[in-house]
Amino acid sequence: MLASAVLSALALSGAQAFEVVAEWAQVEYEWSSPAEREAALASGAFIPENNAMTGLKVCGPKSGCREEMIFATVPRWATGVPATLNQIIRNASGAPLFRPWPSSRAQDPTNCEAIQYVQSMEIDPQGVMWVLDVGRKYFTQPEAVDNSCPPKIVLIDIDSKRTLSSYVFPADVAPPDGAFLNDLVLDVKHQVAFISSTGNNASDLGALVMYDRQRQHSRRFEDATTHAATDTASIRPLVIHGTDFTQQLSGSPTDGIALSPSRKRVYWSPLGGYHLYSVSARALRKGSDKKVRASLVDHGLKPDISDGMNFGRDGDLFFGGLTTDSLYRWTPGTDLSTSVVVARDAQQLGWVDTMAWDGHGSIWVTSNRLNLWFFGGMDFTGKGGPNFRIVKLEVGTTSYMEGEPQPVVLTE
Repeated sequence: MLASAVLSALALSGAQAFEVVAEWAQVEYEWSSPAEREAALASGAFIPENNAMTGLKVCGPKSGCREEMIFATVPRWATGVPATLNQIIRNASGAPLFRPWPSSRAQDPTNCEAIQYVQSMEIDPQGVMWVLDVGRKYFTQPEAVDNSCPPKIVLIDIDSKRTLSSYVFPADVAPPDGAFLNDLVLDVKHQVAFISSTGNNASDLGALVMYDRQRQHSRRFEDATTHAATDTASIRPLVIHGTDFTQQLSGSPTDGIALSPSRKRVYWSPLGGYHLYSVSARALRKGSDKKVRASLVDHGLKPDISDGMNFGRDGDLFFGGLTTDSLYRWTPGTDLSTSVVVARDAQQLGWVDTMAWDGHGSIWVTSNRLNLWFFGGMDFTGKGGPNFRIVKLEVGTTSYMEGEPQPVVLTE
């Protein structure tokens, strides 16, 4: 479906208008010719209904890249995903397309040295993309699950497309048969990534993972707060557009992760739970599990469950609302019940997933109706409207990474 560049009028009083940058009823790639697409469909290399957009990042001259670029991910939850890491481009008629980035060969699913499955990524101020490679793939299809490739983090210079480094996580940090490296945030000063592992296997019940680029070291922290919530149903059932998804979603562990702009606290929340937690970033970088646990704070209950979350430079936390089709904004130190609805739209903000910053005062988000993709009901014909959107909203702040001291440039 063609992209919409109109401002959406929101029914909720006080919420802001937003711009839909691009939208699709189904993910569509750039092909060299119609024949190439038809061959991919015939061979099963491209199965449109198995493709869902999740991750998002934008980059430009204000954020380390020579030109303005939009990147989006398509998880390899199932077979038939031609490219898991993509640049969003437009064809001659203006339709938005997914172009494999940095190339198709760089994400060959038959080569474990290549990128296998990307849920999310982050771009640092030097224009380096930190790419989370889940490794294992096709785990929504029991007959096709592939655990042959280990989870890793790959750093790529965006302007040159050169791979700077690739780090394979040890099995005791990210079990290759169960880890689900979902999202990450960067402490640029210390060259550290904090990662959520939304484990969906008995070997990984959900955890926080830390990767130190300079020391080429990683560690894992988990306890009851990183696992699935146990009190969701008693707080409020998870009803999305009239359907109760409590049973399907409440078992999902830590997902959204955020780093305060001071770099002092790492925040997270289970996908299927209302609690918001944080720990000392310093303890997570270099302390024992005992010290991490001693620093843990339960900030209370969010007004809704959420997927992605991210801090702005001003210190406010932004997070989605999956049952209310919303984007919220919260100031730490205040009660979570005072979170402000920044935007709400039942059609265009269905399942707010990932967030990005453009350096110009706007937050970008993906919405993707994942409850329908996972549990049935997604219409890929376009008759029910777009399923996947990239939305841009002016919020008057920039990335949590802005203003951080520049790191020492490392020679890889």
